Amino acid sequence: MRTLIIGGIEIPMRASHVLSQSYTPVQATNRLRMANGALKQQTSWSNKLSTEISGDGVFPVGLQGLDYSQSIIIKSVAERTISSPSNVIDVPSARRADYGVEGRAFVGINPVKTPVVMNGNEATLTMVAGATLYQAIYWPELVCFCDPQSETRGVRSADYGWSITGEEI
Repeated sequence: MRTLIIGGIEIPMRASHVLSQSYTPVQATNRLRMANGALKQQTSWSNKLSTEISGDGVFPVGLQGLDYSQSIIIKSVAERTISSPSNVIDVPSARRADYGVEGRAFVGINPVKTPVVMNGNEATLTMVAGATLYQAIYWPELVCFCDPQSETRGVRSADYGWSITGEEI
């Protein structure tokens, strides 16, 4: 089972019976309409992520001791996937080293697990006969500035809810 680690703290299973993580791309992009109505896009930078993680459990998560004035490493629990018609796929370097990149090939609509060989950030998936799409699956490791966690307590149900948001540096 994959584990979520925030700022070096492994989130206990009993603090995260229900756990979700979302990713939102962050970029410096500006779109401008020209006098003739044409749309132009200017991008200064891209490829950064914001993530929101929330959980519910019978124990509090206990992230109050983190120093939110410093960067925090989030070892994500939710995987990301890059699809390509090619079996050679570049994956981000900001990924968990403790979980290897996994491969999947699609033959029609059927997914087939396929081995992956890594060379730096390049994933080469073993070719599968009849495959028209390949996917490299990885788990991000993000260096973020985070907002302090929010917490809820179900007084009558004796459960704890929490969430934390981080934006990649």
